[in-house]
Amino acid sequence: MDGIPWGPRAPRADELQRLGSNGALSTDCAGLEYKLRLRENPLRMTPAEINMDQNDLPYHGIKVLDLSQGVAGPYCAMHLARQGADVIKVEPTGTGCWSRQLGKPIGDQTAHSLVVHRGKRSLSMDLKHPAGQRLAKQLAAGADVILQNYRVGKIEKLGLDYAAVHTVNPSVIYLSITGFGPEGPYRDNPATDSVMQAFTGMMSINRDVNGLPQRINMLAIDFSTGLYAFQAVSAALYRKAMKGKGQHIRTSLLESSLVFQEASLIESYLQGGVAEPIGMPVGTFQTLDGFMSMNARRDAHFKALCKLLDKQEWLADERFADARSRVTHGEILLSALRPIFATKTTHEWNRLLNEIDVLNGKVHTHLDLLENPQVLAAGALTWVDDPTLGRVPMASIAGQPPAASGERLSRSPRLGQHSVEILRELGCDNETLQALCRDRVIQQADS
Repeated sequence: MDGIPWGPRAPRADELQRLGSNGALSTDCAGLEYKLRLRENPLRMTPAEINMDQNDLPYHGIKVLDLSQGVAGPYCAMHLARQGADVIKVEPTGTGCWSRQLGKPIGDQTAHSLVVHRGKRSLSMDLKHPAGQRLAKQLAAGADVILQNYRVGKIEKLGLDYAAVHTVNPSVIYLSITGFGPEGPYRDNPATDSVMQAFTGMMSINRDVNGLPQRINMLAIDFSTGLYAFQAVSAALYRKAMKGKGQHIRTSLLESSLVFQEASLIESYLQGGVAEPIGMPVGTFQTLDGFMSMNARRDAHFKALCKLLDKQEWLADERFADARSRVTHGEILLSALRPIFATKTTHEWNRLLNEIDVLNGKVHTHLDLLENPQVLAAGALTWVDDPTLGRVPMASIAGQPPAASGERLSRSPRLGQHSVEILRELGCDNETLQALCRDRVIQQADS
């Protein structure tokens, strides 16, 4: 990548004046008309929302370049955006970030892309093209934070690795996420959430009734990696603010998965590979109309349960005399409880167990939660109108602004929605933008 210059160029005054508030530049790219203009934020927010959005969020003014794809890196970047950072999401032309194909798509969005790209601006650009690399380098030179999750050795070929960026942006905070880590015999192996659930033992502690290891039916490792990365970047931003120093943060799906399972891993080690249950009776029970979870492992809870079920003889049974004995004979205890729980509805058991302060919960479906009175009362979900997916529920995140229809921090951008806007800020004029579009270096979403 020798000869490709670094560093952003400020837009010339004549360029901004030529565009103006009502100016538009037409480009002919695959028959599409693109309006290339600078716009004010059209969102209608209350003064309080505007104040929170523009002034009170802790990362307001922080510039983030998100080169990552999938879930883990983008999820980290989403949290930075939701805390006020200006996050530019660079994604490939054509298909975009592969989170846009993760699950059933509607247009260029999926449930996953909606979650991991909220609050960002999308720049659809071909990083294999020299012009795309040049523009990415200009963005990197002015970024406070850069995130990437390319396979080992790939980012160096683009000239966007930490060593290269550090030469022109020494205070940058640079996050690298890999699958297995940058060293070791598996460093070049492809890795996904499902691969890591198998490799790191998560499936081994999640078995069906026949003992078959099961995958947790969500991207638990990807999302946990994103959260761990977010806390690491947040700490690095504080360090930079206090000491003026940047940092190269390296992590992997492998490391995050082990941290996520650390207590279970230690238990397995201490207990010779097969960890005991946390206590008994603890488990899932079928009721007259569904399923419920119940936990009566503590002595006081077990005594209260025996009294409720009129099973006083269990208290005199040496097999159930204390917590350790109940674990040893746990399957006997669970087998005795299963037919009892099948005699009443879940609601009846909830009421009875709540009255004696024994831990319990109905096994809900996700759809059940949408109308659950406790979920609504806690404000844990908010309904938001999305331009592509329609009306969808969004979960509330601690310390972040509540989701709201039309509010930019609650919206995931369309592929290339802000390509022209971002490159204009970088100093590209109309002629350059037309050439980039014509050469398929960039992609701009339809207006």
